[in-house]
Amino acid sequence: MEEDIIHLNVAIGEISKELIGVQKALEDYRSKQARKEAPDAEAIAFIEKAEQVLDKAESGEIKLTPDQIRRIRNNLVKILKTFQK
Repeated sequence: MEEDIIHLNVAIGEISKELIGVQKALEDYRSKQARKEAPDAEAIAFIEKAEQVLDKAESGEIKLTPDQIRRIRNNLVKILKTFQK
């Protein structure tokens, strides 16, 4: 039982790190965008991190709620659209 709790805590910690990385990349992108600077590097960082997290979620490596997946995808689509302009 205690081993299960430890395993669960490790899994939660890994998921949290992944989501924090995605959130930080999004915040960096938005910060540069708000200052009217070219946020290309930040956008690419977010795209890479978001794709990694979504791939892991789809493969079952990490578990995300449908809402978390939807929010990451929506932000990913918005940022990808800025590169299409």
